[in-house]
Amino acid sequence: MKTIFAMILVLALYDASAMEIKVDRMNRSPGYSQRYDLKTSLEEKVVLDCQSFIQGLLFGPLGEHVVMLQEWECQELMVDMKKSLTRFKKHCLEIDTDRSVLDSQQACP
Repeated sequence: MKTIFAMILVLALYDASAMEIKVDRMNRSPGYSQRYDLKTSLEEKVVLDCQSFIQGLLFGPLGEHVVMLQEWECQELMVDMKKSLTRFKKHCLEIDTDRSVLDSQQACP
């Protein structure tokens, strides 16, 4: 019984590190062709950078927190986000803050 309770607690804590971000708009950053300033449900600045040496989602004014993406992941996210927003839908990102990974991304329901 203690083992089952411990497993449930661990699974609950593991899932608690996930954060959902809703993207309302993406504007191309001045001077870049594949870097976008995102308007999100967060108060802090969020940037999708698919052009620089370190590609991914940058959080904060100086990119203090980064979710790194492979080149193909970054391109896929950029294309999927554009599709959602041109259909006037928000785009939802599920981020695991503990592991700094993008768990999922899709048009919000």
